[in-house]
Amino acid sequence: MLALVLLEIIYVGEFMRENRPGNDINDDFFAGFAPPGRRRAREAALLIQYQMDFGGSDLQTAQDVISPLSLNEDNAAFARQLVEQAHLHKDASDKLIAAHTHEWDFKRLFSIDVAILRLALGELASSTPATIVINEAVELAKKFGDQASPSFINALLDAVYQKQQEEAP
Repeated sequence: MLALVLLEIIYVGEFMRENRPGNDINDDFFAGFAPPGRRRAREAALLIQYQMDFGGSDLQTAQDVISPLSLNEDNAAFARQLVEQAHLHKDASDKLIAAHTHEWDFKRLFSIDVAILRLALGELASSTPATIVINEAVELAKKFGDQASPSFINALLDAVYQKQQEEAP
């Protein structure tokens, strides 16, 4: 399943870079994605984040992925906000990920897991309740990661959240 998801993400990136007339990305392309709403916005944000981190796209090119996803204006703005937060907090997020993966070299982590974690850690810096952020990240991991991804994502985000709670005044 992960291979298919990655192929779809790569295809989207190639499509966005080539911008060939007659190649339409439409709802059929995203048939396996969640219905329009916040979860689908997070899936769109994940596509964008992954494409930026591992596909070499810039923010504007990657955000063009949102257009065909049938997201309403609010959810499209939410997806863009998630990506912008992840981009803004990328260095801090990577340090947190590295600090909580003691036995793993950061470069050996699954790239889709890193993209999910960057999105979630960026969102944790916002006003969204941590339980929602963690749950949604786990759902993304179930859909796009491998078998171990959901528990890995859950454990890491929970550890980061617990540490933030301990350090809060």
